[in-house]
Amino acid sequence: MDGKCTRALKGVIVAPPGPQHSFETALAVQEAGLLQRYITGFYYKPESALGRGIRLLPNPIRSNIERELYRRYKDNLDSDRVQTFPAAELLYMAASRLKPLRRYARDVIRWRNERFGGQVGHVVTQERPSALICYDGCAFRAFNKARSLGILCILDQSIAHIKTGLKLLHEEAEFHPDFADSLSWIVEPGWVVDQCSEEALMADRVLTASEHVRKSLIEHGTDPSRIVVLPYGVDIEQFRPVPRPRDRKFRVLFVGQISQRKGVKYLLEAVKQLNLPGIEPLLVGGIVGSGKGLAAYRDYFTHVASVRHHEVHAYFQQGDVFAYPSLHEGSALAIYEALASGLPVITTPNSGSVVRDGVEGFLVPIRDVDTLKEKILLLYENKELREEMGRNARKRAEEFTWTAYRQRLGTLLRQILHLPTAEAGTVAHG
Repeated sequence: MDGKCTRALKGVIVAPPGPQHSFETALAVQEAGLLQRYITGFYYKPESALGRGIRLLPNPIRSNIERELYRRYKDNLDSDRVQTFPAAELLYMAASRLKPLRRYARDVIRWRNERFGGQVGHVVTQERPSALICYDGCAFRAFNKARSLGILCILDQSIAHIKTGLKLLHEEAEFHPDFADSLSWIVEPGWVVDQCSEEALMADRVLTASEHVRKSLIEHGTDPSRIVVLPYGVDIEQFRPVPRPRDRKFRVLFVGQISQRKGVKYLLEAVKQLNLPGIEPLLVGGIVGSGKGLAAYRDYFTHVASVRHHEVHAYFQQGDVFAYPSLHEGSALAIYEALASGLPVITTPNSGSVVRDGVEGFLVPIRDVDTLKEKILLLYENKELREEMGRNARKRAEEFTWTAYRQRLGTLLRQILHLPTAEAGTVAHG
């Protein structure tokens, strides 16, 4: 789709407050000839006054700032179609990163989401798109406005239903109080739960990335005929297999927020009980909460604090097995990255992955230390099986590239809007 659009049809507005996987969603809509507007909290435009000013700074200050800002930028996405509401997003980013403000992060994200939904509703009223894609947690106000105008509402449900998650996390706090402060959103006001629940009921279509999310939505009243499962993707050029280090260590890799939502205690307990020579759990990511629950396992793992995404592939290349025993996800992107890196994966059905049990790794029940031990030991003792599953993992990842995701989503949107799929159309802009 070129930058100058003729007035053939109204298009699609994509509206996430933060990036998540939404850059790929917006690019998919653009490649399908349908992107009317991409609305978000903060987006970096290199040719803006901010970008030009940063280029005047001396290195390495400039490089460090640009590296962070480019996390909020997407190659090939038409910047002219990007509209931002940065104030609330920047406040949330500060609250989530600055230690003195972290206690307020949940309150800030609720306020951000509520405010963002209202701002999107205002743009929708002005621009009258054919469809609005909005994201769980911030869609309620925007969908109310869009529905009143007869605009198609599509919810991108990025995680399992909020009631499913709250139930699991409340149970975890009772089972393992030493890890309770790592469950950062265990308490949500009733109005937040009600609005999040209503979003899926209001939507004409709900996009989910996994069967786990689909089942959670159906359990809480969403019509199955309106749910579409569309797995995410991975950059198979950045994440790729390389020869493993020959240092005699067997690295069980975990990448993500180190919290009990991810089942970290169950992984560490399995490794502790196995007590195998040469085994090294490598946890890569920021610790949620005080980390006091980790104290009992401090001799059983190596921790690497948060790593920039353009560098994280190097840690996947050090692993022998990727373990991700999560309790509550949508479809964990780290697992796609592990597959692309040629790692066998041990995970749970709740991670929402595309891993097939016994092919690219193993699916184990949540909270099942014994089965985790069994599968880790099996891969520890059987190099041939690790290598076979690693090859299968890479092949599986090649089916789920971001290019494939964009093509599937573009085709789906044109079908939903009753448009021909053979060629991209043009949309009204502005």
